[in-house]
Amino acid sequence: MIRALFGNMKMKVSEVTEKQLLAMTPEQKWEFVCGGIKDEGESADYALLLGTMPSFSAARAHAAARLYLEGRVKYIVPTGGVEWEYEGETLSEAHYMKRILLSEGVPEEAIIIENEATTTKENMFYSVLQINRRTKFYGGKRVMIVTSLNHMKRSVALAKSFLPRFVEITYSPSAPDLPYEECMRDTSRLDSGIHLMWGLVHNGIVEDFEIGFDI
Repeated sequence: MIRALFGNMKMKVSEVTEKQLLAMTPEQKWEFVCGGIKDEGESADYALLLGTMPSFSAARAHAAARLYLEGRVKYIVPTGGVEWEYEGETLSEAHYMKRILLSEGVPEEAIIIENEATTTKENMFYSVLQINRRTKFYGGKRVMIVTSLNHMKRSVALAKSFLPRFVEITYSPSAPDLPYEECMRDTSRLDSGIHLMWGLVHNGIVEDFEIGFDI
């Protein structure tokens, strides 16, 4: 009745149940998780390069290296302390991505390593600590989040909640962990992102936001 009176009304995440979100079409799930995210060509002082499993963190690291080589960021902060096996060698996410950055021509002095975080929220906490220890944020207040397209909305929401207030946040997505066509066949990865974002909003950890379409 309310929608009949007032037309289509965009709802916020706090106004719907997780079950409603998970009942969306695959296209709506993609829009919820990935919609509206694109590289606007902006620059920043620091690129927060978020770690994950090897195959995906490599794509993120290559994207961050391009940003540095194009002159769009001054420092890159590879962040992630979870250890993985890389061709028989055990390395943390951060050290694996640092290895890729160096191989791409990013100089050692432009890399600020963060080797403790085990979650996306911790990526924010521990990266700020390392940036402050290295540069004290002097002459630099802009942070660019670098992660996969389907991880970006949640990462930016957590950055807004846990990075210092004086920091301006922007972002540059790498390729998605899974391509659109594969997500249309199997939405399990999108469902995981929906579950995590819904929980963050409903627990008051990140700011509520409009879904962007009717469900």
